[in-house]
Amino acid sequence: MRLMFIIISLFCVITGISQESISYYKPATDQQNNISELKEETFSKIEDINLGADNGIYWFKIDTIDLPRSIIELHTSHVNGASLYDVNGKEIGLMDATRYPSFFIINKIVEYPLYLKAHFPLEAHFSIEILDEQAFAKHEKNSFLGIGFFYGTALALLLATLIFLIITKNKQFLFYGILITAVCISIMTRDNILYFFNAKPSIISNIELFGHFLVGLSATGYVFRYLKVKKGKQLIHYIFVTISSISAISLCIYWIFNTHWSFLLTDFTSIAGVLLLWSLTIYNAKNTKYLPLMIIIYTIDIFILIDAFLLHGLGVSILNLSSLQLSIIALVNFTLIAISLIFSFRNIQGKTVIMKHQIKKHLERLSQLDSYKNVQDSNDQYLESLIHQFELENIEIKVLDSISRGLTNERIATKHNLSIEKLKAVTSNLYQKLGIDSDQEATSLFT
Repeated sequence: MRLMFIIISLFCVITGISQESISYYKPATDQQNNISELKEETFSKIEDINLGADNGIYWFKIDTIDLPRSIIELHTSHVNGASLYDVNGKEIGLMDATRYPSFFIINKIVEYPLYLKAHFPLEAHFSIEILDEQAFAKHEKNSFLGIGFFYGTALALLLATLIFLIITKNKQFLFYGILITAVCISIMTRDNILYFFNAKPSIISNIELFGHFLVGLSATGYVFRYLKVKKGKQLIHYIFVTISSISAISLCIYWIFNTHWSFLLTDFTSIAGVLLLWSLTIYNAKNTKYLPLMIIIYTIDIFILIDAFLLHGLGVSILNLSSLQLSIIALVNFTLIAISLIFSFRNIQGKTVIMKHQIKKHLERLSQLDSYKNVQDSNDQYLESLIHQFELENIEIKVLDSISRGLTNERIATKHNLSIEKLKAVTSNLYQKLGIDSDQEATSLFT
């Protein structure tokens, strides 16, 4: 109960603190203005802290701060360089070891107004916070509490996913691991943790966009590897390949030219891939009793993705979620993934036990057939139902029977008209389904 209270309290933290007496001015060109020129310019009142695609260099005028000692923090991860000057042109240095560009102000040694210069290469989002020392320390403490809780949970879930992957050898858990990693990369860059370690803003943005791209790519990989589509499979695969290709191209364009539109295009294609995947998943689950819950969860997640990455980048965000709130939402999704992992693991275990038992019974029946014991000529209806139920192919049943009889690979390949390479592929797939590693384990199923 206490943990739940902490999470709710963190979620309700309002990151937008009063902008004090702050106004802004955007120069017509990117050439630096000196302070004497700025005094003659007209500054506009801040009515919206996110102007979206109207990016570039901005100057902010801070008329006064009533606190004797305060910290000015530019609370955004998409700022490339920030500098602060007093009315006489004296530069105030950046603070060290902070997650966002911050400046320590002592009223006795500065003269107002102050002029803050910032370059926004992506969306023009200028959430400027002014706090006293105690409030700043408390704010950072709460933020790091949320960050530690989020990454601790994510790391534990990644380790669990790795363990499940090793035990079951089911690559579906690899997909979960990639998805969790991609989300962590995206949240980590939004939290601006890398800035704390003196990483360049351009590097942080490149890593962030790669995380977004990885989310979309994992959706494509899941469709190709696991999602079973009965109608239009080739068309669906073509659509996902097209989306992933566009996403990869726009990602490379951003890495080279740092254009805002390529950043947004990568986000758009990644979200489109996730949306299509979830739509297909819901369609496949149309007969399950959990369908209404799935629709609600997927709809909320898609809306948050669109708002946090696309609408925020265009300056029309509806929710205006902070990185801390996004972390908590990600934690909820991680919890759902953990539940899914547990059920998947239990299902795989149960299915493997049943499969082994059914195959053993079936091969016992085959041994009672005519003296030739020719599996290829057997039209046993039980065999057909077994193949349908556990997704075993006919050739896999034949190869398994031959292995159980102690035949060598050469004899098995000759008997079933297979090349050695094809036999190895069939055997590998068969062992993965059965959860075994060797011929000896296969033979032990029938002894």
